[in-house]
Amino acid sequence: MKMKRKLKIVIPVILSLLFFYGGKIHAQKNITVHIKDKTFAEALQILKEASGYQFFYTNQLVDNKKKITISADNIDLRIVLKRICHPLNLQFSVIDNTVVISKNTRPTEKEIPGKYKVSGTILDENKHPLSGAVIIQDENGFSKNTTVSDDEGNYSLMLDSPNNKMTVSFIGYKKRTLRPNGKIVLDIELEPDVVEIDNAVVIGYYPKAKNSFTGTAVSVKGDELRAVNNTNLFEGLKVFDPSFQVVDVRGVFGSDPNHIPDQIEIRGQNSFPDISQSNLQTVTSLPIFILDGFEISVQKVYDLDMNRIQSVTILKDASASAIYGSRAANGVIVIETKSPESGVLQVSYTLNSGLQIPDLSSYNLMNAAEMLEFQKAAGVFDATEPGEDPGNKLNSYNLIKKEIMSGTDTYWLSKPLQVGFQHKHTIFIDGSVTRMKEEKGNMRYSVNLGYGQTNGVMKGSTRSTYEAGTKLMYNSSKIFITNDMQFSMVKSTESPYGSFSTYTSALPYFREKDENGNYYRTLSLNNVAPPGMELGVSPIQQSPMYEAKYLNSFTAGETMSFTNNTGINWSVTSDFRIKGNFSVSYDFDRDDIFLSPQSFTYINNNDNSINNPDVLYNRGKYDLSNSNTLAYNGNIVASYSHSFGKHDIQAILGGEIRQSQSNSDGYIVTGFMGDALDYLSYAAQYEQYGRPSGVESTTRSLGAFTNLNYSYDNRYLVDLTARMDGSSLYGKNQQSAPYWSTGIRWNIHNEAFLEGNANFKKLALRANIGTTGNQNFSKNQAMSLYYYQTPVYGGYFGAIISTLGNPDLKGQTTFNRNIGVETTLFNNKLNLDFNYYYNTTTGNLTDITIAPSIGFSSYKTNMGDLTNKGIDFSLSYAPIRTKNMLLNFTLNGTHNQNKITKISDTLKKYNETINQKIEEDEKNEYTTVFLFKEGESMNTIYAVRSLGIDPGTGKEIFLDKNGAKTFIWSAEDQVPVGVNEPILQGYIGANFRYKAWEFGTNFNYSFGADKYNYTLHQRIENVDYMVNNDKRALTERWKQPGDIARYKAINDNSETKASSRFVQKERRLSLTSLRVSYTLPQELLRNKVLSMLRLSVTCNELFYWSTIRQERGLSYPFARSVNFSAQVNF
Repeated sequence: MKMKRKLKIVIPVILSLLFFYGGKIHAQKNITVHIKDKTFAEALQILKEASGYQFFYTNQLVDNKKKITISADNIDLRIVLKRICHPLNLQFSVIDNTVVISKNTRPTEKEIPGKYKVSGTILDENKHPLSGAVIIQDENGFSKNTTVSDDEGNYSLMLDSPNNKMTVSFIGYKKRTLRPNGKIVLDIELEPDVVEIDNAVVIGYYPKAKNSFTGTAVSVKGDELRAVNNTNLFEGLKVFDPSFQVVDVRGVFGSDPNHIPDQIEIRGQNSFPDISQSNLQTVTSLPIFILDGFEISVQKVYDLDMNRIQSVTILKDASASAIYGSRAANGVIVIETKSPESGVLQVSYTLNSGLQIPDLSSYNLMNAAEMLEFQKAAGVFDATEPGEDPGNKLNSYNLIKKEIMSGTDTYWLSKPLQVGFQHKHTIFIDGSVTRMKEEKGNMRYSVNLGYGQTNGVMKGSTRSTYEAGTKLMYNSSKIFITNDMQFSMVKSTESPYGSFSTYTSALPYFREKDENGNYYRTLSLNNVAPPGMELGVSPIQQSPMYEAKYLNSFTAGETMSFTNNTGINWSVTSDFRIKGNFSVSYDFDRDDIFLSPQSFTYINNNDNSINNPDVLYNRGKYDLSNSNTLAYNGNIVASYSHSFGKHDIQAILGGEIRQSQSNSDGYIVTGFMGDALDYLSYAAQYEQYGRPSGVESTTRSLGAFTNLNYSYDNRYLVDLTARMDGSSLYGKNQQSAPYWSTGIRWNIHNEAFLEGNANFKKLALRANIGTTGNQNFSKNQAMSLYYYQTPVYGGYFGAIISTLGNPDLKGQTTFNRNIGVETTLFNNKLNLDFNYYYNTTTGNLTDITIAPSIGFSSYKTNMGDLTNKGIDFSLSYAPIRTKNMLLNFTLNGTHNQNKITKISDTLKKYNETINQKIEEDEKNEYTTVFLFKEGESMNTIYAVRSLGIDPGTGKEIFLDKNGAKTFIWSAEDQVPVGVNEPILQGYIGANFRYKAWEFGTNFNYSFGADKYNYTLHQRIENVDYMVNNDKRALTERWKQPGDIARYKAINDNSETKASSRFVQKERRLSLTSLRVSYTLPQELLRNKVLSMLRLSVTCNELFYWSTIRQERGLSYPFARSVNFSAQVNF
């Protein structure tokens, strides 16, 4: 209720901001007209017919004897009006759909003695305005008068005479030189060096023209992302850059809507893990995410409304990301959201809805009859103890057989599942507001509202998102101001049905309900056995359905976020600009976990009659945690651009300051008297030895950066970047760290020997080197921390050191090297981008061993080095490209090799400790492990080499470290037996468009990786005979002497350790996306309420094939999805 009240307040406030500025709406209306030798009145009549606008003026304004000639193809009406009105010394205002023309009372600069003014708009090849183009009066290669186009592409240049040459340049476009020839309004179109080139690469602080960019980046438009996957940004992004990997090594999380990715790699793993006895796996760090210039969390990206996205750019090397310094070692993801469109009020509504169908194709479990056969073959019903009555075990066998013959064959996998339904609603309201003349400036605004709900394929798992925001933009000839305010809320609920692995283990010959239709609390033969029957085998399992159906346990979360970003861009002179941005954000998170006092955790049978207070007061548990973060972020950037002759210079100098204040608290209470009494106030006490806990922290960072880009004749380019970062996370002896990059580029296609060659529209070489950093550690690792003990001594609290800090701690550094080639061949039909990289991470953050007498075995320091080297490429071929038809094929791929070059003494000790634990492991907790050895990969698989199963005995034959055969497994004999790194992985795509119809598909491929098949290890061998298992445990295990089998004897239940038998080479192919869309033709929408209607159907993960058959989604199942989308503009 409290959240609803907040929404009722926030949304009206946002909407009211639309009308705060008053004003009137003006239009951006593109028209096509061809006027030749017409009077002013006749010309306006033609404009009226082409635009649908009304025109008001007085006949005394103009001499109708003057003839007007003008031609415009899909040009903004205002630009056309400028061409007509300015030569006649007229001005105009656009109000709604009305144009008012009046006399220009200001003196024209043409009348200033000795000067000649030319004005107009700089346009790209699509007739879109170009901001930042340099226009100069060119006198024999030297500039005299200079100006720069504003954010609307408008310019005004004073010339010495009407015959002076003007040179217009914009990096990434061909330089153009022309003379006004008496014109005082001159719109200039620039031609890109390559027709298909994207205008700029967005790197966060400032955009860079792609044709001058020396780094490696993958830029994806929002529409392209949504065409692949309109519900999950990360899944869509992988299709365009396979080096972007969301890591889930064993595929356990599946389609869980509440799983936020915590391992994302770009070009391999750059960080060592933290090693402790409770964490024995590698964990990589995340890249940083930049949304509209400011860093945000991975959870905000995960919940971001994809309909708001304008573009996403992945920065992958130092030349692209060194500007972010100590945060960029794991890559940078830059996200730009949509800006308000100029024009009449427009409302856009987008619906995304779809179904998720559980994908159980990886499971190959036994049915009831097979399970009984397996248990019989394994000797479960055989008398094995001296004096044991074989009749009791026979009773169990006959009872199970009777159940099976009566039709009991429970398919447990279906019990917690459903067809998930998801829907997302997004509304955009765009328009422009002005009270000023058209040359003075204008105000644009947009409002976004969004609501979405995802119901996962496991019953009860939901995630709901709410968004509301407004973006205001004011621009004039000198000032450009933006303010973006966003509010979001996320509510999540975990499935009460628990982990899906519970259902994969349930025995199929157990009934789930009694004769009255009630769920059994425990699954057992005793539920169906006749009174008095003695059972020698009586497997008992907790019913995975009982708690979900009858108890009130729950796990829920709620997140709220408010962000306000303000930016000011000031064009001080035609060459010099200053841009400042400030952001404030507040995030609040709450997690509630309630465990019913009647849960299996507290009551393992049906006896609820215990009245002992010591027992009752410890039943049930409520775990509450809250956290909030208030963050401030500000940056200022000064930029300078200048052209003289064939030389172009762009330079920036900037600084950034950040502060984050975090608070968290939580506590656990117990002693709930009943299942329905599930709120905190019903608890009897804190958990034993427990109390409220909390953490408060403040971190600050400061950075200064600069970039210089020099171009000679748009052929030879040099790019230099430097940054200095200081952080309160560093140790007191290491308060700052420098980062830098150097890049070069050669645009070969601009050389004279390739000029005019249609086969080489683009050919460029680039190379760069530089450093980036990583701060994947917390403040308590750089300084010693204390905590208060619970007992009180003599009226005083005691305190002890909890963490031993390292005053020399600083962020790790990654040294990046990249060489790349870009080419466009055969008249723009074939495009190729290929890169080779070699990255070295030094000073990797890990633990180092210290003297035990200090009281700590290790502490955090910079110790350990890694390398990642490899290739990535993208290829596209468009054999058909016409106005009505497009056929395009795409292929991309990546290969990465990781190597550990140096590790700390603690990691070496860790290897010894793990090997010892495996030797002593009786519960088979360590199937296989990661070991850390210099010269090997972080993805190396360690196991004992196997020669297979001995046909005579059914036992496994091993090779020890000396190459001798043995039946005894030893941890000392573990060697590298494979590397989980594909030779090549990527995506293959095809897109076809015919008029209003579009079709697209993408396949994911991977081959050459070594995988450890845990299903073979844990569900065929190492099995528990009292739970369900893979069918191959029955059909493919050794049964008698002479059998040639992959798996040991079916009645051998001895522990199976890590063996090379379970390492398999993977080849994989999956259908990532399949899409069809239809856009209603514009001619059918004329004079209709709608201005655009687009319908599409997108299917994801419809097909999955792999040479390795392994159970996927053991925590939460995978799903195939079908989504419908409708976008309507009013």
